[in-house]
Amino acid sequence: MLKHYLKIAIRNLLKYKQQSLISIIGLAVGVTCFAFCSYTLRTSMAWERSITDIDRICILYSETEQGSEICYEHYAPYALAKAFPEIESAIAYSNIGPYTDKLCEITAADGTVTYFNEVFLFSEPGFLDFFDIWLINGNEKNIQQIPNAILVTEKTAYKLFGTLDVVGKTFTNIDDFNDQKEVFTIQGVIEDFPVQSSLERYSGIELNTTNPAIADPESSMHYNGYSSYVKIKPGINLSQLNKKLANYNLEYLKGKDAIAELKVQLKPLTQRRELFLKGKFDSAELIFFAIGALVLLTALFNYVIFIIGRMMNRIRECGIRQVNGAEKWSLFTLLFTEAAIAFIVACFLSFIITELITPYISNIQLYYTLNRSFIFKLLIQYSFVGLILIALLCLGVIGKIGKFSIIESLFNDKTIRRHSILRHLFISIQLVICFLFLGMTWFVLQQSKLLESRLTAGLSEADKTTLFEVSLNGDKFVPIRQDMLRKFEQNPKIKTVCRNAMGLSGAWQLGEGRFSWDGITEQEAKTTLSHVYTDPSYFDLINQKPVKGRLYKPEETDKAIINESLARLLNRDPIGMQISVRYWGKEMTSYQIVGILPDAISNLNDWNSSQSVLPCIYMPFPENSVNMSCLVKVSPEYRKDFTAEVKAELYKYVNQATPIYINSMKEQAGFYLNYEQNLFRLISILSIVCILISLLGIYASVTLSTERRKKEVAIRKINGATPQTILFMFCKSSILQLFISAAIAFPLLIMILTSWLQHYTVRIPIGVIPFIILFILMVIVVAATIIWQLRRIANLNPAEIIKTE
Repeated sequence: MLKHYLKIAIRNLLKYKQQSLISIIGLAVGVTCFAFCSYTLRTSMAWERSITDIDRICILYSETEQGSEICYEHYAPYALAKAFPEIESAIAYSNIGPYTDKLCEITAADGTVTYFNEVFLFSEPGFLDFFDIWLINGNEKNIQQIPNAILVTEKTAYKLFGTLDVVGKTFTNIDDFNDQKEVFTIQGVIEDFPVQSSLERYSGIELNTTNPAIADPESSMHYNGYSSYVKIKPGINLSQLNKKLANYNLEYLKGKDAIAELKVQLKPLTQRRELFLKGKFDSAELIFFAIGALVLLTALFNYVIFIIGRMMNRIRECGIRQVNGAEKWSLFTLLFTEAAIAFIVACFLSFIITELITPYISNIQLYYTLNRSFIFKLLIQYSFVGLILIALLCLGVIGKIGKFSIIESLFNDKTIRRHSILRHLFISIQLVICFLFLGMTWFVLQQSKLLESRLTAGLSEADKTTLFEVSLNGDKFVPIRQDMLRKFEQNPKIKTVCRNAMGLSGAWQLGEGRFSWDGITEQEAKTTLSHVYTDPSYFDLINQKPVKGRLYKPEETDKAIINESLARLLNRDPIGMQISVRYWGKEMTSYQIVGILPDAISNLNDWNSSQSVLPCIYMPFPENSVNMSCLVKVSPEYRKDFTAEVKAELYKYVNQATPIYINSMKEQAGFYLNYEQNLFRLISILSIVCILISLLGIYASVTLSTERRKKEVAIRKINGATPQTILFMFCKSSILQLFISAAIAFPLLIMILTSWLQHYTVRIPIGVIPFIILFILMVIVVAATIIWQLRRIANLNPAEIIKTE
């Protein structure tokens, strides 16, 4: 019997090859897109959950006037564990780059040298017990005593040496930035860090580090450069513990001879994100999930239209089978087999698509690892859910059929008409989704362009691609700085050369106590101020002219200019004022203000915050500056060769695996617009997918409609209907669907855009013209899809149709 049902199902699917292919391919693409997009949400929900005892691990934080602030103090968690018996253990680890980054040089037995960029944590032996990480190879007692004991994960051991037997093997850390080489001996192998956690990206641990940046008691990072955690005992009520902590002043070592007091609170590690200010990334998972759901919905409608259409067309067959004694279970199996085969083929195809596109998706910069096995797990889950829903759909259809008498099943066409209404409804919803995707694609692109324009001071595309930053930071580059400057200045293809301490990444911030001026108030002293050390030619490079006063000259080392935001903060005429700044040295340096520049986005690391333009002071580049980048403007024909030529020159002085940073202003802006650019890529690709799926559905629907109404068309033509009349008869429903879809989609699009743009201080306007263009574009696309089928039916010979019928 099952063989009979399978044969009938396959025969029917092959009978309607075109519609079957459209629904199967569309559903496969939709399921695949949904699996990848929902992966971000599923990962976010499971983030850190793979860590043992995660429900008992808490992060330390304090409440300040600015809001919740995470505690980065090294000694705070240990002091807290001593003071409160409710706390089982404590740990602190440092993950501050570049100190935790290592360029590992591995020399094989045959003399072959390879390099690997790895990231390690600095911590203490208690780290393994705290996070319940097993030591696979190595002597635990030795590890606790040996300075700079390196423990690598299983994955890293295989990556570096191809085996787990690596205890005693060495690698050399090449640190060209500080002109140092240090040999590390691997003391143990630990199990891989938990997946989908903040620990996953690390290659291992460095215990008992002697790195002076972290271990030296004179270093500030020795006290506040750590992530601090405690683990509470089982059964402890965290809310009650926090009430006790609210009345307790925690005393801990803040400096070499300093004790600090702090009121701390505990937050479960799984809720760490709540301690950060809300921003554009907070809703990223939901946005991606919603995008994937819309694509799936579009594909699902095509599949449902096809399957329900097939079921409705078989009502007469079901009636005949009932006359011959078929039971409802038999009818259910008949319908379910056909629907399930189409769905299973689509799911199998989705596995193939996933396998093909995963390497390309992995290249997108994500804050988590793309786990292919988890993606397949999601596909399997969605496949089972889909089969259950198909079964429910078939049961619903069988229940509907059961309400008809056998005579009605054989002769009544009301169900066919209802299916036609359902098909038009589904197509309208698909068009709504297409409008949303196209609209979001357009506005995300425009917002990205606006932000890039602001981040690049409004420079033209040609200027952004010909303005480069060459970083000359690091001890190995210090001796050659003047030589590189001279080579740049003598190169006829380079138009302008400028020294800059901050590069194209914008101004750096000055904290409280690092700036002052006469009459500064307590409130002004707490302001976040930014600063730039640069040659005056910098302002020509970014095409900025002073709105008041003048620029400082190359020989004027005691003059400076400020932006309009700082001028407003001063609330007085700043020209002639003295502002003192201390960044590198221990002494304040005074500068006389000689001009005011227009505001430009300066805090690039948080440019979408409520204050994207910070008060800023621009000062002459100091000859003894620790940092130095060369900003150069090259001729357009030289921009393709410039990076390669300069890298070739700089690699004469550093290891070939050491990264050298040369970026154009366009590339630098792209780094800060990574979220918008990835969102644009995702939405634009899925817009194309959605539109194709919808258009294929519309094409199949029109094909079905024209085939079904051939006799009606013939009779109308016999009675004098012109081809134009026939065209209008079929087109009016599509036009109506477009208007209704636009009326629903555009208000929804405005609501979505308004909510999304709230995360930005620099926003595009939401005008009427893009919506008009969007509607016209959809009309053209839909018309191009259906016009061939409609012209064919409108020009058919009615005599031929009557003969065939």
